[in-house]
Amino acid sequence: VTSTAYIVDVDKGDDANTGFDESEAFKSIQRCIEALQQDGVPGDECQIRSGRYLEALNVTGLRGTKEEPFVIRGYQNEEPIWDGTVPLKPSKWNLDEETGICSSSIDEDIFALFLDDDLLTAACWPNALWSDKTIFNNTYWGQAADHWNYGNMTDDGQQGLADSGINATGAMAILNIGSFNTYVRPVLHHEPGSPSFTYNHDMGTVHSTRYDQYYLEASLELLDAPGEWFFDKYTKQLHLILPNGGCPDPQSDSLRGRTIDYGLHITNTTGLTIGNISFMATNIHAHSVDFESQIDYIKLDSLIFKFPSSSHRMLGDSGEPLETKLLAKCKMHKGKMGNHWAVGTVSVVNCTFEGSEGPALIYDGNSNFIHNNLFSYNDWACQATYGGGTVHGLGNYEVFSQNTFWYNGHSAGIRPGLNALIEGNHVIGQCSGRIQNDGAGIHIQVPQQNNVTIYHNWVRNSPKFGIRFDGGGHQLGHGGHVAYNVGQDTSAGIMIKGDNHTINNNIAIQKNTDQCSLCVIYILRNDGVIENNNSIVLNNGATKASGGRNLYDGGDWPLAGKVVENNYSGEDAIIQMVDTENLDFRPTIGKAFTTGEELIGAYQPGSSGTYWIPGRKEYKTTMPIPLSGSIIPPTRDVVICLGGYMADEHHFYFGNERDLVESAEMEDEEFQFALAANEGNMFQLPKLISNTQYFWRVDVQNGGYIYKGDVWSFFTSSIHF
Repeated sequence: VTSTAYIVDVDKGDDANTGFDESEAFKSIQRCIEALQQDGVPGDECQIRSGRYLEALNVTGLRGTKEEPFVIRGYQNEEPIWDGTVPLKPSKWNLDEETGICSSSIDEDIFALFLDDDLLTAACWPNALWSDKTIFNNTYWGQAADHWNYGNMTDDGQQGLADSGINATGAMAILNIGSFNTYVRPVLHHEPGSPSFTYNHDMGTVHSTRYDQYYLEASLELLDAPGEWFFDKYTKQLHLILPNGGCPDPQSDSLRGRTIDYGLHITNTTGLTIGNISFMATNIHAHSVDFESQIDYIKLDSLIFKFPSSSHRMLGDSGEPLETKLLAKCKMHKGKMGNHWAVGTVSVVNCTFEGSEGPALIYDGNSNFIHNNLFSYNDWACQATYGGGTVHGLGNYEVFSQNTFWYNGHSAGIRPGLNALIEGNHVIGQCSGRIQNDGAGIHIQVPQQNNVTIYHNWVRNSPKFGIRFDGGGHQLGHGGHVAYNVGQDTSAGIMIKGDNHTINNNIAIQKNTDQCSLCVIYILRNDGVIENNNSIVLNNGATKASGGRNLYDGGDWPLAGKVVENNYSGEDAIIQMVDTENLDFRPTIGKAFTTGEELIGAYQPGSSGTYWIPGRKEYKTTMPIPLSGSIIPPTRDVVICLGGYMADEHHFYFGNERDLVESAEMEDEEFQFALAANEGNMFQLPKLISNTQYFWRVDVQNGGYIYKGDVWSFFTSSIHF
């Protein structure tokens, strides 16, 4: 059966058309989905042309297959926007010259505001902005006094709530008072000049720490900085201070307000792919309702989610922001042997999630596939009362691979389901601003440790643990495998509680050598329970490897385990590798990692083949090693990079003049050679001269198309170090 491609064109289409070609395009995605529901067969597509589509749709009743799904995607190489915003174009703005506040009435109840498709920040105290990412940093939060009472938050004076002069009554308080749990409650009463305010503490006993903190939001009293805004839902008045002053152009569509959460609901559907679309301030919710209305084989492919979730705090709603949800599991019936479930599969491949006010993604099902995605700057309020994480898996036997987590706010980055394979991910800067307590880049709770496999990941530059197995007392996980990972400059690179785990060939290095970087716990604090009696710990390299702090003598327990062999622990672990500052973790031949019977660490020595680099692959090359602009010894043997997504071949250019390397083609002398994708990503250098700057680039060939690479550089030193 020949599949049908229906065309949608918001600017030139008409829903009375047939949809069969560009001249007969539908106007709305809704009409195209109706065509799929009424006349479609598996393999049929809705192809959406460029433009902004403000639609909130329900997809139900489609019956595609894994091999022949229905498809809703962008048309050819065009970039349609599925939009959750409306233009705000009041006929007149009133400018307060003294405060810089522009005010006007609008018709819509908005809960997020955008200028030129970038987020403006809800008025808050202390002042912090999305635009410079200070909203991810707890130095811009109020800190709780050492002694405060439930329902009566007291500021410690560092930010100076009392000195601010504001009246916070009616504002929304974001309260990180439960370690890794953060709550939102309205401020019931506050007197200007007071360091304390009241709120309804209806969440019971919380796991309070000495790091309790908060900030205030969504009150006109707090509007005082460029880039902030406030909306009064009762008077319909919008107030804002533009980043560059003045008031918005009433003739322009550049100022837009968010009015919907989910642009696409999917239920009772199998075999559906959504691809090559940008979701602007809107989101997807796919879920099984019951056995008759379940989802299966739902795939998100090459989507861009920009600001996919937004809280409703500006409207006085303390509920959590609504993240992307793919929940392919529902209860079928309750039998004598317990509950029976209908379980499907979901996939998220090559997508971008940026600027979600809450978690980026939650999913459930069997054999889910989360691959080659970017999760960037998500979750700055961290409002969650269930733990959660930037990405939270609830299913079974998932593969979570080749994803990048870039400076997300939540205390936990990856929190998988049961029997997970977590491979080739790069987590950097998780909760770097300390807006929550506890957590880890890859955070494995007790039940999820059984049969989890964690291979070939980097977790870097975070105040949280890198890879963490939870537990304590008699609640222990078992049977996890952690191998060939790198933890660099985290609270501890690898923290293992439980028993019967295998921990081998990892690197765990950090500047703070007072704390173990590889911690395979023997006794946890005062627990009295001996852990990891049957664990295997082999071939790991660490700046400090131990079994945790020995509170009885003030020292450290030795690494726990039944078999503990060939591990390296010492502050000089860093210099056993080629160049860790430039992310080259190869062991140096002749040094400690290579002189035993088995190699220590996560990499092979040598200068050919593949040097694995974790994280999301772009269409062009990324992640240069050495880092661009670095200083290296003239004895450097290779340059390395992360290859292109779906690359067939990589083309290496090199020289000492930037312009020539930038413009070179394959017939020019700057072109060195090509490597097939399966030949590796290590590019041999010619002999280098001291005190010289060099430039290089690597292009990607994918079929007949070339993705030109960026030009990177390094400078050779005068000494060999």
